[in-house]
Amino acid sequence: MPRRQSPPRLVTRLDRDGVRRLVIRDGSVYKRTGCLVGETESAAEKLAEYIGQKRQKPVAVERGPDHISVAAALDHYVTAKQSRGEDTTAIDGRVAFLTEFWGDKPLSEISGDTCREYAASRKRRAAARRELEDLRAAVNLFSKERRLNFRPHFDLPDKPVARERWLTREEAAELLRGALRLRRARPKTYECLPRFILIGLYTGTRHSAILELNWNRGPSGGWPDLDAGVLYRRGERVRETTKRRPPMRLPRRLMAHLKRWRLKDGGKGTVIHAKGGEPIGLMRKSFEAARIEAGLGDEVTPHILRHTRATWLMQRRVPIWDAAGSLGMTVKQMESTYGHHHPDFQQAAADAY
Repeated sequence: MPRRQSPPRLVTRLDRDGVRRLVIRDGSVYKRTGCLVGETESAAEKLAEYIGQKRQKPVAVERGPDHISVAAALDHYVTAKQSRGEDTTAIDGRVAFLTEFWGDKPLSEISGDTCREYAASRKRRAAARRELEDLRAAVNLFSKERRLNFRPHFDLPDKPVARERWLTREEAAELLRGALRLRRARPKTYECLPRFILIGLYTGTRHSAILELNWNRGPSGGWPDLDAGVLYRRGERVRETTKRRPPMRLPRRLMAHLKRWRLKDGGKGTVIHAKGGEPIGLMRKSFEAARIEAGLGDEVTPHILRHTRATWLMQRRVPIWDAAGSLGMTVKQMESTYGHHHPDFQQAAADAY
C-alpha cells in the first residue's frame, strides 16, 4: 500500500548563497516564501495562503497539456527517481527554482519563448541550462508514461565554455597558506577549509563529494579506508551517475593528513565539518575568502582543484589510463581536455621533419 503523502508544510532549506530559508514543501515540490529561518510568522502566513489557493483550485477533468501543470510533471519525475533509490538532494534544489517560475503553468505553455524567459530570470546561465534539462527530462518521462504524445520545444542556453584555468604549485601553496591564516583568525568559521583544499588537490574529487565524506562506511557518503589506502567517493546505496565517483588509491602525503584529522575528530562524523561537528552544505564562501586572502582572481573556484590535479598528473607523465581512473573520467575525456599538458604532447609530430 503506497505511503500517504504529507500535507504542505514549512521546511528549512540551505540555498546556494549559504543562507538557510523557510520554504513550503508539498510532496516533491518546493515553493519559496522569501522568509529567513527566524521569520516564522510571515512564513506561516505564506503557507496558509498557499493551502487556501490549493483548495480553491478546481480539479481538471481533461488530462491534456492544457490541464496538467508543470509542477505535476516535476513531482512525477522526482518521485520516479526516488522509487529507483536515487539520491534526489541536488534535483530537489533545481526543482525548487523551476517551480518558483513555472508554478501552476500548464505544460502547453512550455515553449522556446518561456524557456528564454526563464533563463533570463536566472543569474547563472549554466545553472539555468541544467535546470531546463531537468524540466525537459521530466516532461518527456511524464508524456511517455501518461501517453500524452506531447513534445514541446525547449530552447536551452548555450553550454558554458570549458575552463582552462588551473593552479601552479606556487598558487596552490598560497591558497593553502591563505586558508591557514583564516583558520587561525576565525577557527569557528574556517575550521576545515585547509582540509577541503588538500583533499581537492590530492584527489581531484568534486566539491559535493568531498563534503559528503564520512570517517566511517555508510549508505550516503563516501569514506577513506585508511587501512587499505583507498578513498571510496560514493556511499553504499548511492547509484552511479555520469559524474562518476569511483574508488581511488590515496596519495601517501594525504594519508598522513587523514590519519591526523581522524584522530582529532575521534573517527566520527563528516571529514569536512563546522567547529561544532555539523556537516557543511557548501564551501563556496569560505573558499572565496581563501582565494581573496591569497590574492587570486575570481576565476578560482572550488572546481579548479579538480582541474589542477588533472593538469599536474599530465605534467608528471602519469599514464593516462591511471590518471583518468583516479579522477573518475574516461580516457577520452582525460586526453581531450588535459592531454596537451603532457610534456610529450604531439612531440613525434612536431619533430617529424
